Amino acid sequence: MESIFSLDHFSTIAADLHYVLLLGQPLPEFPYTAWHISSQPACSVPLVLGQRILLISPASRMYFGHLRSIVKIEKSSLVISVSPEPSAYGPFLPDTCHVHLPLSFISLPGCIEFT
Repeated sequence: MESIFSLDHFSTIAADLHYVLLLGQPLPEFPYTAWHISSQPACSVPLVLGQRILLISPASRMYFGHLRSIVKIEKSSLVISVSPEPSAYGPFLPDTCHVHLPLSFISLPGCIEFT
């Protein structure tokens, strides 16, 4: 029996629509508005603010959005505000969500470096 969740399927969708695919998990305490992205597998390119992303979870949840702003910097991650992508949802936009990204996933403008 074939699994409903297919990473290859979502990879194709993301590539066709020019989104970066991020595999994550909705946080249990905020299942519709917060996601945690594991550091494995790492993004092939650093993310930048404004980047369009497709968040998916093995529970077949998905969220089309773009990286809007940094909410806070934590010891090993950035909390980024992600706005829904209007072209994916039409007039019925979901709430903005927060994504906890590993520091290595994002490239900030200017002289800020995380090592």
